[in-house]
Amino acid sequence: MRARVPHAHADRLVIFPGTQTILFNLLAHLARPGDIVLTEALTFPGIKAAAARLGVKLIGVAMDDGGILPDALAKACRAHRPKAVYLIPTLHNPTTATLSAERRSAIAKIISDADTILIEDDAYGLLDRSASPIANLVPEGTYLATTLSKCIAPALRVAYLVTPDNAAQRDMRAGLQATVQMPAPLMVALVTHWIENGIADRIITAIRNEAVGRQQLAQRALKGIQFLAKPVAHHLWLRLPDGRPDVAAHLLRNGLAVVAGDAFTVDGTPPHAARVSLGAARNRAELTEALRILVGALHRPADTRQIV
Repeated sequence: MRARVPHAHADRLVIFPGTQTILFNLLAHLARPGDIVLTEALTFPGIKAAAARLGVKLIGVAMDDGGILPDALAKACRAHRPKAVYLIPTLHNPTTATLSAERRSAIAKIISDADTILIEDDAYGLLDRSASPIANLVPEGTYLATTLSKCIAPALRVAYLVTPDNAAQRDMRAGLQATVQMPAPLMVALVTHWIENGIADRIITAIRNEAVGRQQLAQRALKGIQFLAKPVAHHLWLRLPDGRPDVAAHLLRNGLAVVAGDAFTVDGTPPHAARVSLGAARNRAELTEALRILVGALHRPADTRQIV
């Protein structure tokens, strides 16, 4: 836990009431309307919303199943001279891709060579501790954001931002105070108590184990269906059948927690895919029924009805 929320760098730490507040404040601090920020070709909808509100232009960089391609990122940095690069290198949202150590090293060098700033969204990092943040390789060029809502409880609105230096920390504190004043002190005190007494680690371990169990259940239920997943992820990235634009809408009508690919697409044609949340079900029995509905929807004939 402490590796992701480094108390040794308290002079560079700012506590926010959620990742979305961090992203909005970071974009407002680092970029101006019309400036360019690079992201993965598919990215968190929250950064898209913040950029649209602030007039910042996002440009997507090519990915494969292993995450963003370093060569493509280097080329995009040379072409666009971005104000920042926003990445989700661990359990990527929506694809679950986790960058290898080699790619992390390459990206750290690209950030340094391009003289730009990395915004590293480590929302799921506490679920996969084998992946070291890129911030550890280029701390002077990275803002590292970590949240507890994905690994302890959704309603726990406490997120941490480690800044590159003391001056950046002061700037981000001023931005926080100008927008939402502060996170709820009682909630921060509770979380701090949990971290210091090991309670947070025990909760995270239990949630990680539950995520593994749900992914195993999904692997069995979706056998023969194309999707990307990681053992500790809360979601999976499902390839939808060609010629079936109705599938995602059908699943939503049946109460399934899915988000179609266009919500994550930065530019270009959205992939025919959907993010499926495995953590939304209250228990594994409910998840089993949801997966049964999902498989049935994928195998049923296309709905050719038209409204006239």
